[in-house]
Amino acid sequence: MTDLEEALTELCDCEYPASIDDIANRCENVTIELQDGSETTLGEMLDLLDDPPDTFESSDDLYYTLMSLAPQGSVGRANYDDRGSTHNAREQQSF
Repeated sequence: MTDLEEALTELCDCEYPASIDDIANRCENVTIELQDGSETTLGEMLDLLDDPPDTFESSDDLYYTLMSLAPQGSVGRANYDDRGSTHNAREQQSF
């Protein structure tokens, strides 16, 4: 079992273009532990695609597709913003 980022990095290390069948075979049993403590497989995530592509043209294509399918609790805190509090226009000063 591994975390999502590590699993995707390892999975994305193959020759491209890669067929959806090749990717599905490589990832069907890769179990990942999500940040909230639950588990899933990359294969289960890939099964969420309504209209999967025939091929992935690049590692970025595969990576971003799987990241978009990741459950909410798998990639960090929801609505986290490291930029500080938000300010409205009335609080800002212009110089």
